[in-house]
Amino acid sequence: MQKNDVNTMLLFLAVVEAGSFTLAAERLNMPKANLSRKISQLEASLGITLLERTTRSQHLTEAGQTYLAHCKEIKAQVELANAAVEKALNIVSGELKVGMSVGMGHEILKPVLSQFMQTYPQINLSLNLLNRRVDVIEEGFDLVIRIGALEDSRLVAKRLGKVTRRLYASPHYLKKHAVVEAPKAISELDVLLMSSIQKAQTMILKNGHQECEVEIQPRMRIDDYVVLKQMVIDGVGVAMLPDYMSQKALEAGQLVQILPDWQLPEVEVYALYPKNRLNIPKVKMFVDFIQQVFTARLDIY
Repeated sequence: MQKNDVNTMLLFLAVVEAGSFTLAAERLNMPKANLSRKISQLEASLGITLLERTTRSQHLTEAGQTYLAHCKEIKAQVELANAAVEKALNIVSGELKVGMSVGMGHEILKPVLSQFMQTYPQINLSLNLLNRRVDVIEEGFDLVIRIGALEDSRLVAKRLGKVTRRLYASPHYLKKHAVVEAPKAISELDVLLMSSIQKAQTMILKNGHQECEVEIQPRMRIDDYVVLKQMVIDGVGVAMLPDYMSQKALEAGQLVQILPDWQLPEVEVYALYPKNRLNIPKVKMFVDFIQQVFTARLDIY
């Protein structure tokens, strides 16, 4: 094995994760031609094509997919080895890739994230705000924040709090409609839905031990809570919104709660990370940080 084999494997992994040689070269701060040459040399030494490349795209070959899995394992082991030294030296540094929903990123993390970055200047953070389920391990995340139960046995889940969701409308919208005195009356309103969570044409509401199923005909389906909330503020309709992201608009008179005693079932929020990642100082520090932030924001409702 040549001296630079492991480094070249990590370069190959970086190209695949970036999706292109151009972006990978920018992230690695090295000339694209040098990066392309190293990957070509790697393929030549292996005697097989790992990446099928055109001017517009790149695709992993079957051999490339197999090789990629080993590259990921090697990267994880390298990070754990470095972390063992950093832990002994009490150093918090390195690349940190985190994923969470757009709404939580804006409402909960954005106001306090600079505190973390200023406390740990040696951490380079890649924050991905997205409204889809990601494969934590396959997509190279150190940690993701997700609503709902843990479904992957390869991950560890740390509870961050619970989310309560109630029905909100704008004062302007309510002036044009009859007073809502019971859950069934919601079916007569212009309902806006968070499409990634609410799939059915019914909505289950709870009030203590009471439960009511409401039939709805959604006027809009939106996959982002930030946009959904804005539509409600603008008077397009009513929607079930998380309390944590509605409080400021409620206090400012932009939103009004409808049937405040009724809500969707509460859901738990977790930090998910691969096993052994908490042994890495940068991950542990971020988990500790968001534990305090999310507990303060979510468990007050």
